[in-house]
Amino acid sequence: NPDNIKTNSPSILLMDARTGNILYSKNAFEQMYPASTTKLMTAILTLENCELNDIVTVSHNAIFSIPVGYSHASLQEGEELTVEQLLNVLLIPSANDAAVALAEHISGSVEEFANLMNQRAKELGCLNTHFVNPNGVHNENHYSTAYDLALIGRYAMKFDDIMRIAKVEQYTLPKTNKYDKTDRIFNTTNGLVTKNDEYYYPNATGIKTGYTDKSGYCIVTSAEKDGVELLAVVLGSDSISD
Repeated sequence: NPDNIKTNSPSILLMDARTGNILYSKNAFEQMYPASTTKLMTAILTLENCELNDIVTVSHNAIFSIPVGYSHASLQEGEELTVEQLLNVLLIPSANDAAVALAEHISGSVEEFANLMNQRAKELGCLNTHFVNPNGVHNENHYSTAYDLALIGRYAMKFDDIMRIAKVEQYTLPKTNKYDKTDRIFNTTNGLVTKNDEYYYPNATGIKTGYTDKSGYCIVTSAEKDGVELLAVVLGSDSISD
């Protein structure tokens, strides 16, 4: 009985990923800050507009537009990386510089890419989502809802490349034209897919976490067991354990 479920987070949605049926909902249409769960839309648009072996050149803006304290992949200005490499650091350690590099590669600017994100969100049925950047760096005008992120997450699950990367625990960027070491080693932000993590869940299949001071802890997560595939969105949590 959903009425007997006690949850602490302010905004939650649980969906049957195969049918789209909503199994549990709590303030799921309330406007919230999505933080890095935003990157699911960036990943979707990347795979819809690029080939994995396309080469992306990292701009000055991709590095220097990221505020202090936000996660990054230590990308270098003028560095050439493949879309596949950038997707890995976008989704595994949640690198904000990679998100901007991909956005500029696809649309020429963050602003134009945000327009593309908002257009795609509407096409997917989102009701109250507005993106201004590809990474979820906090902005008062950058928001979504648990329901909308469930729609985005469910669509993201259709991409084998997103789901493959979402389960990777650790990733290393190779040497490039601008960086001659292999010490850029990144761990996933998702404890549900990390075998030695206290929150490890063997049936979890992804997908993306998020956190800023303003958004609280956020996650769009999926799991599969006994032929049932579920998608959960939790936004605005005070702690990672909610």
